[in-house]
Amino acid sequence: MSGNNTNINKVESNILNSIQQLRKVSKDRGIDGMLTVNKHTTFEHRAIQRVNQEQIKQQQNLESIVVRANNFCDDVTSEVIDPDWLSAFMSMAKDISGPHMQTLWGKIFALELSHSGSFSVKSLRTLNQMTQREAQMFQVACNLSSQVGYDTNRKIILNCQNTNKSFLLFNKPQFKSINLGRHKLPYSSFLTLSELGLIHNNELEMVNLPRDKDLPINYGEEKLTVKVKNRSSRMKYYRFTNIGDELAKLIPHENNHEYFSELTSHLHNAFYF
Repeated sequence: MSGNNTNINKVESNILNSIQQLRKVSKDRGIDGMLTVNKHTTFEHRAIQRVNQEQIKQQQNLESIVVRANNFCDDVTSEVIDPDWLSAFMSMAKDISGPHMQTLWGKIFALELSHSGSFSVKSLRTLNQMTQREAQMFQVACNLSSQVGYDTNRKIILNCQNTNKSFLLFNKPQFKSINLGRHKLPYSSFLTLSELGLIHNNELEMVNLPRDKDLPINYGEEKLTVKVKNRSSRMKYYRFTNIGDELAKLIPHENNHEYFSELTSHLHNAFYF
């Protein structure tokens, strides 16, 4: 019986907590008038109060973002911001209240001031839709991304292969792709980022690479220069979208050393160092 009583008490506690939370949220948002049975105010009066509260909060959010932008600004010559872009930015930024997300929006504002056109309105909309959890997923994806060749587009390299018969005769290459789940990017997270329009959902392959030219591969602070072994050398990867590339500028790259170790092992299959 004592176990049942404990469960009942837990349920009652949860109900009370839910009620308290409901009243707190309702009061904060100015929509608790009928809960508190406030006979001294009208719906019209409470509506005006609620709108005022929202506008004050939005003003606080915008000013907090401006302060963060100021921390990222430097002495380089600024460019004139497109007024339509600025209107769209303010319309979305006014409801950003979390400190981490405000920092990202502040960085966008600062970068747009120094290089107008750095971020499209589509990128702003995507960031505006992202939850804190989705932003953390994107951080992980950015930490696994590389830039290959002289293309600034980001790629998550999955596998490097060499299907040349003579190479296969004397070597045991790894044809199995890198398991991104082992590096904190499970397939469910990849699908989420793909649905947000940050990463293309299809696996791509780089083939017919020139044999006589160096191929730079930049993984964060790690700078590699490789050459293909033969015409059978190929690389498989996931590619960031244009929106993904734009938003990746906001996130400092933190090298994943275990992933980089696997990456270099795969690169040895198809490239000379």
